[in-house]
Amino acid sequence: MTENHSSCIRFSDARICRYCYCCSIIKNGTTKTGKQQYFCKNCRKRFIAFYTYQAYRDNINALIIRFTKEGLGIRSTARLLSISTTTVLKRITAIADHMVPPKISFGQSYELDELRFFIGSKRNPMWLAYAFQKTTKQIVRFHVGKRTNKTLSHVIKTLIHSRPEKIYTDQLRNYQFLIPKAIHSTRRFGTNSIERSNLTIRTHLKRFNRRSICFTKSIHILNAVLKIYFWDTTYIR
Repeated sequence: MTENHSSCIRFSDARICRYCYCCSIIKNGTTKTGKQQYFCKNCRKRFIAFYTYQAYRDNINALIIRFTKEGLGIRSTARLLSISTTTVLKRITAIADHMVPPKISFGQSYELDELRFFIGSKRNPMWLAYAFQKTTKQIVRFHVGKRTNKTLSHVIKTLIHSRPEKIYTDQLRNYQFLIPKAIHSTRRFGTNSIERSNLTIRTHLKRFNRRSICFTKSIHILNAVLKIYFWDTTYIR
């Protein structure tokens, strides 16, 4: 077991620091619950012999990602993993901070659409504007906000900088003022793929369900969940 640097491994098995994997370890008192504490002379960090709290398991982040992509809410994830909701929120935020948007290639075609949902209460409608690459079916950019030019321009400006061949949208008037006519198309069936993607999102994420009591409470957590759902590739549905 000495080769497995697990955060849940017993100190008596490994005799190494769980942070720097050094062997310069000394005892450093006990915790309030009577567990032995240790101190690393190399990295000067303290740790205990064995963490019983489930959040310290090695695969906990992978499970949070998997449950998030399957559409489970914060409380459902916390119940299944036997950890607190606060820990789930912190882990989701930390995981999302490391998510990197996919690279956008030049000369591609995109579909653009917006999705209506609620934040805080059913009296506060918001929209998710996102762009969908037509060939790879990859969501390249998204932005959450009101159904205004400002919200749409956050996504459109990124697409225009990549010199796209075409941008397909519905006949919402806002697009006429934001997308150059030479690359803008509103032809019939031009947004079939992204309309199907809207249905998939509503099916997988309860936050976007129609006629449901479920809605998101925090725009910050919503953005973190969407980053994991759109851009994490460690778990494929």
